[in-house]
Amino acid sequence: MNNKNIQKYIKDSFSKLGLSLSGNQIKMFNKYINFLIKENKKYNLTSITKPEEIVKLHFLDSAAIFSKKDIKGKVIDIGTGAGFPGFVIKILRPEIELTLLESSLKKVNFLKLLQIELDMYQDIEVLHERAEDLAQNNNYRFTYDIVTSRAVAPLNILLEYTAPFCNMNGVILLYKGPSFKEELDTAQNSLNKLNLKFKKAWELEIPLLKGSRYILEFTRKGEILDKYPRRPGIPKKRPL
Repeated sequence: MNNKNIQKYIKDSFSKLGLSLSGNQIKMFNKYINFLIKENKKYNLTSITKPEEIVKLHFLDSAAIFSKKDIKGKVIDIGTGAGFPGFVIKILRPEIELTLLESSLKKVNFLKLLQIELDMYQDIEVLHERAEDLAQNNNYRFTYDIVTSRAVAPLNILLEYTAPFCNMNGVILLYKGPSFKEELDTAQNSLNKLNLKFKKAWELEIPLLKGSRYILEFTRKGEILDKYPRRPGIPKKRPL
């Protein structure tokens, strides 16, 4: 598929999601695809390497959140990997303040090179950190309007990673598959200890993509104890 056909595929695919892209946004997504495929040969960033599959499984899956919620303000994407959903959201909403958090150095290096490739520097920060460490930094703790994460960990673990970044009026938006109900049941203790409230599960309608996808929305009910998140590795070893 040549660049012209890829760009048409990008435009048509996002249109089916109800999102109208500018010419510049289409070009940026096209560059993103080409750069991801090129760098993936060096770093093994994703198992998805065909342009159409990147559009469906990464771009549309990331962008489907806009069918349920608008994204604005200060946003952090925990465990962003190769930029999903955070970088996709930033291309669609360039006015947001975005922090991309990733513990893998090779993926952080990719994201910084992607910034150069797409000429994206305004209000975007790429950090090579563990969530457990960064959330104890007062410059980041409780400072975000939206905290998001996609395909990082089971819910009872992921809530401990994400909740301490969320301000009192903010929301936590987590991407999950159809097993989210079982994960929610397992996460009740996490919700209680982290003073969180489960608001809603939004079912996403993603064109061209098989399988059910959901966004789980959480808000804070009150204060989160200073001891959360626990030190690196403990949330995964001993989930709440």
